[in-house]
Amino acid sequence: MNKNQINTSSQEYTLQVSEFAALCNTTRDTLRYYYEQDILIPWKNPKNGYHYYSAAQISSFFFITTMRQSGCSIAEIGKIIHNLSRSGIEDLANSKIRQMQREAFLITKKISALQLGMWILGKYTSHKPGAPFVDILPPMSVCKSPIAEKDSSFHTADIAREISWHLAKTTGDDSLPVFPAGVTIDYDDLVKGNYVYNNIISLSFLPADNIGTFPVPGSRAVLCYHDNNSPDIEKTYRKMLSMIKRSNLTPCSDLFSISLINLYDDNKNHTYFKYLFICVE
Repeated sequence: MNKNQINTSSQEYTLQVSEFAALCNTTRDTLRYYYEQDILIPWKNPKNGYHYYSAAQISSFFFITTMRQSGCSIAEIGKIIHNLSRSGIEDLANSKIRQMQREAFLITKKISALQLGMWILGKYTSHKPGAPFVDILPPMSVCKSPIAEKDSSFHTADIAREISWHLAKTTGDDSLPVFPAGVTIDYDDLVKGNYVYNNIISLSFLPADNIGTFPVPGSRAVLCYHDNNSPDIEKTYRKMLSMIKRSNLTPCSDLFSISLINLYDDNKNHTYFKYLFICVE
């Protein structure tokens, strides 16, 4: 029914526009807009031209509000009110639910990325850079992009193409983490002193889906922080291996090297911060 088809007793329509607006915690302008768009129609007194609403229309107002907050356009709401069948209403509502669930997941993903980054950064003040330690990891998942020419991948410049590809993959797939990111070194290569990268990785606090992301292989790890003020990173690698051997631990993962911060200071000097860990049993 539209504004040209209302045929009802004025007894039901007793609320003035200002009264109805107050009850709905809205404005006269909003009600006027809904009236003009033919989705919330007051009764018009033919004698004085005044508009009146029914208390029953309060639920209609909040239905419209809910649908707008769900991402429905005024045109879609108009179809619901005037044209759609029950199945049509269900189809539209379910499509909006799926859309909001996706939006909620993306927000959760962003929150998770920042929480993980800040968790790593927060641990930094508890341990001296370049000094390995054993700790318990929170549950994490990892997304990997293999490096094709592993044997020649010693530096970031050597894997620029793979980094670009990994970032394109993770940003293009809502289910994959982007930040924090880094690389891995195969444990056997690490032992041999062959410090070549074998994967580009991203970590997440979100559960692994076992399709694009997989659980980090262990909850206990030998960890170490490394920054531009620490000794040569190869020395840090050797310290971590020494701790594993000295503590009779069994490694069960590659070396994870997470580049959390890579900045320039006020003097344009390059500064960086890495989070290194090897899962152990």
